[in-house]
Amino acid sequence: MAGSEYDLKTLLDVSRWEAVQDQLAVLTRTAIITIDYKGIPVSKHSGRTAFCTVIRENPVTCKRCYRCDAIAGLEAVRRNEPFIYLCHCGIVDVAVPVVVGNQYLGAVMFGQVRLPDGDRDGQVSRLVSEISSFRPEERDSREELMEKYRQLPEMEYSRIVEIAALINSVVRYIVGRAVQNRSDRMAYEWVLRSGLPPSLDWRGREKDETPKKGKASVPEDSPVYPALSYMQGHRSEMLRMSQMAELCHLSSSYFSKLFLRELGENFTDYMKRQKVQWAKEMLRKTDKSVNEISTELGFLDSSYFIKVFKAFEGITPLAYRQEKYYT
Repeated sequence: MAGSEYDLKTLLDVSRWEAVQDQLAVLTRTAIITIDYKGIPVSKHSGRTAFCTVIRENPVTCKRCYRCDAIAGLEAVRRNEPFIYLCHCGIVDVAVPVVVGNQYLGAVMFGQVRLPDGDRDGQVSRLVSEISSFRPEERDSREELMEKYRQLPEMEYSRIVEIAALINSVVRYIVGRAVQNRSDRMAYEWVLRSGLPPSLDWRGREKDETPKKGKASVPEDSPVYPALSYMQGHRSEMLRMSQMAELCHLSSSYFSKLFLRELGENFTDYMKRQKVQWAKEMLRKTDKSVNEISTELGFLDSSYFIKVFKAFEGITPLAYRQEKYYT
């Protein structure tokens, strides 16, 4: 959306996507177009029917098309799946949402088909139940439009569902790859802009120098800093590396490499070590029970918390408290 990080036009290579879109339109025998979150087209229209050409070239009905597309795209996001519906002209369209994280970018719309007469009831949602209106005096235009409507291809509902699943898989794969490539490129460009010799990382450290395990933090300009900052503010959560990689706008594999290089250990071990450090502080400074501390730090099982604590400290949490009680 406006002011957000990702934009559909810049995330996708539109010209290459249009080539894929053209092939999908031929393969599925449907019309396909990609829109932004406002319903405005981002790509050309692949395989557009004669009927929809007339509708979308009319200034009045074109606005209805945009509104229909925008509403359908939002409904697809709400359902988190392709949304099959009847547009304002009474023909079947499908909105396949394009989402990055929690950000809705737009949708790939396909359809412009009619259901067979016996396959209509209860199958699709209806947005608007009218054929696009032309002024009464435009009788010839209306009759010509209705003839184009009757020429729309028919398609069984089950086939529409199959195509929706196919396009949804294609969209998710392409967008996922685009996000990962963008993140990797941004990280690489950041390193290049730092102007450091190839033998040094962005902190001026020899790349083969192993940092000490259990470091508390990294500089704020480090690509993995957002993950450490988030971890400090969400001690009760058991965070996933993929979640933190997305927060840093890096692919999981690249995040893992950078994290190991910066902190000296992998993300999972680092998170456990930090939780043990927080637990030690709570054991020394509070009278909370081991079970309470375990729960507060996000462990679902206190026995697992004790096992993790002992692996790092060599003693149980209770023994640690007894030993450090007066420190």
